[in-house]
Amino acid sequence: MNNKNWILVFLLGFLWGASFLFVEILLNYISPFMIVYLRVSLASIILILYIVLYKIKLELSFSLIFNFFIMGMLNNVFPFLLITYGQQTVSGGLASILNANTSFLTILLASLILKNEALTKSRIIGVLIGIVGVIIVIGYENMSDFFNNEVGKVLILLSGLSYALAAIFAKVRLKNVKPEVAATGMLTMSTLILSPFIFLFYGNEILSLNLISISYSLLFAVICSVLAYFIYFKILVSTGAGNLLICTIIIPPSAILLNAIIIGELINVNEFIGLIVIISGLLILDGRLIKNIKLKFYNI
Repeated sequence: MNNKNWILVFLLGFLWGASFLFVEILLNYISPFMIVYLRVSLASIILILYIVLYKIKLELSFSLIFNFFIMGMLNNVFPFLLITYGQQTVSGGLASILNANTSFLTILLASLILKNEALTKSRIIGVLIGIVGVIIVIGYENMSDFFNNEVGKVLILLSGLSYALAAIFAKVRLKNVKPEVAATGMLTMSTLILSPFIFLFYGNEILSLNLISISYSLLFAVICSVLAYFIYFKILVSTGAGNLLICTIIIPPSAILLNAIIIGELINVNEFIGLIVIISGLLILDGRLIKNIKLKFYNI
């Protein structure tokens, strides 16, 4: 990758890391469900305008709309709700660390579902190290009562499972769809899925939205969905999907740094050590660092 692409990869990781900060701030003003709804609805409106203004051709079919529906559920509705509800009891920094395990789950599930995604030695080692990192973050002494007393953490981990399934589904069913079209379709379907619940159960909250909550929600949608997706598209086109794993490594440190600077939220020692272990697992999973070390070693 050239320097420009490296900047884009780091910027994307930083933007996605900021999403945990936005959730933390918005929880002070509106409900978790409303946070998710405003994020997907505002982002979908902006992306629809983009499609219309740039006259991007859409060839919709029942099959494609169904695929957008599944992607909306797996990549937006389920994980966004799980993370946002989870962050009611879990800090943004810790949530970002737990969510980093999406890559490990994707590798494991892909090896079971997709024929061309075999589990290599480095992938197995990376996944095992990632699991150790999660145990350190949670605290091994809490593992026996984890599902009873750590609901927020369970929700965050489940969001990673949903993201992993979405990645596999997209690889199989949306590989020939333009990324900007896929993003617009996915976010639009997410909005349609959530809208009935909003108007049935959150009508009063919509009417009571103030300028502060709307402003933060708009920034959230623009920065962490619209802008992030445009950078995501650029990376896919210029360097390929493999480099997106680096973004996963950048997200937790970005989230922790932003939360510490802006709202003074810090992680504990266990969480920091777990973060280092998880990042190590991701680097091994990516494989390029080990490959470069081996090349340098053999060239000595």
